[in-house]
Amino acid sequence: MRASTRVFLETVAKKRMEAIREGSPDLGAEMAMDDSGLRCAIQVTRDGELVRLEFIESPVTAGKQAQFDDYIEVAKSVGSLAIIFPESKFSRDMASNIYQSVLKEARQRTDREISFLGFVYDERMNLKKVE
Repeated sequence: MRASTRVFLETVAKKRMEAIREGSPDLGAEMAMDDSGLRCAIQVTRDGELVRLEFIESPVTAGKQAQFDDYIEVAKSVGSLAIIFPESKFSRDMASNIYQSVLKEARQRTDREISFLGFVYDERMNLKKVE
């Protein structure tokens, strides 16, 4: 399962990176898989500077409290993050509730302005924005 999850996440990440580059040609995007193979991140850069980190979670890692510290730290240090959950585990409404609590917590821990994007992906790797 881990190998198939890794391949699936890589494919979702590639699709997201294409969307980033198409939407903003001045941005670069590079994927990094964590050691577990169950979550990955996309580093979004402009002129070599990190401007956003995007976490793509698998059904195993999505919504786990252990990931929240990563989200908060990125929000505090970078000021911009995105979280992408599998729709199979979290509907858009459920994901929105989690994303709002992450954003609220991050804003309580820093005076910095925080930019946030939330998405869910389906089994066909379609990304759907979450408000």
